[in-house]
Amino acid sequence: MKLNVLLAKTDSLATQFKGMVVDFAKFFKNKQGAFVGEKKTYQPKEGTIDEPTKRGNTLVQTTVDEKFKWFKENSKEYIDALFAQEATNASGAATAELVIDGKSWGVYTSLELLRLKSVVENNNLHVMLNEIPVRSDSEEWDESENEMYAERSGIYEIKMEESVIKSTVKEDYILKDPNVSETSPNYSPVVSQKTSTIELGDYTRQKFSGEWSQRQKASALKRRSTMITSIVQALKTCNEVEAVESELNSDRIFSYLFEGEA
Repeated sequence: MKLNVLLAKTDSLATQFKGMVVDFAKFFKNKQGAFVGEKKTYQPKEGTIDEPTKRGNTLVQTTVDEKFKWFKENSKEYIDALFAQEATNASGAATAELVIDGKSWGVYTSLELLRLKSVVENNNLHVMLNEIPVRSDSEEWDESENEMYAERSGIYEIKMEESVIKSTVKEDYILKDPNVSETSPNYSPVVSQKTSTIELGDYTRQKFSGEWSQRQKASALKRRSTMITSIVQALKTCNEVEAVESELNSDRIFSYLFEGEA
C-alpha cells in the first residue's frame, strides 16, 4: 500500500476509533445493568394464590469479555494501519528495544513508540478501563454452568437461594367462660383472634454477572501504567527512526491490556 493511501486511511479511521473508546466508556458507566442477570422462580402451594411477579428471568445482555472482543475486532484496521504508517515514516532511523514486564516486545522506532505512548496514555482509554463493571467482593462467585449461558465465557453466578414464601392468617374464635351459660340472657360472647402461619409457595433466586472481578480491573489499570513507563524508558534511548514494517498490532496491544497476554 502506498504511503499516501495509508495516511488517508488512518486519518479517516481516527475519529471512528476515538468515538468508539468514548462510547465504550459511557456504556460501562451508564449501562452496568446490561452485565447482570437474575432468575426467579415461584411455585404456589395447592389452594394458594399464584404470584407471577415472583417469577422472572433477566439474562445477562453482554459481558466485559464480549465487549472487548468486539472492540479488538473493530479497532484492528485503524491500529494496524496507524503503526504501519509510523513504521514507514521512520524507516532507516535509530531504534530501541521495548521491554514490558521483563519481556522484550521487539525493537521499534521512536515514532512507533511515540504513537504507542499516545494510544496507551489516551485519557478516554483510561476512563474506559476505570469504568469496567466489577462484581461485588461481598458475594461468592463461581463460573456459571447454567444452560442459559452455554458457550458464553465470562459469566459468573452465585449459589441459588431457595426459600418458602409464607403468610399469616387471622381467625376469630369465641372464648368459653365455664362460669357463664351460653343460654343465659346475660351471656355476652367474648371474641378473640388467633394467628396461623401458612406456606404459599417455593421461591428461588440466583444472580448472574458478566462483570470483571476487582482484581482483573486493577490488573488492567496496572498494566497500562507499566506500558507507559516502559515506553518512556525506551524513548530515552531512541531517536527518530524509520521502519518499513511494524510488529505492533491491535491484537497484541489490547490482548495485553484486556487479558494480560503478552
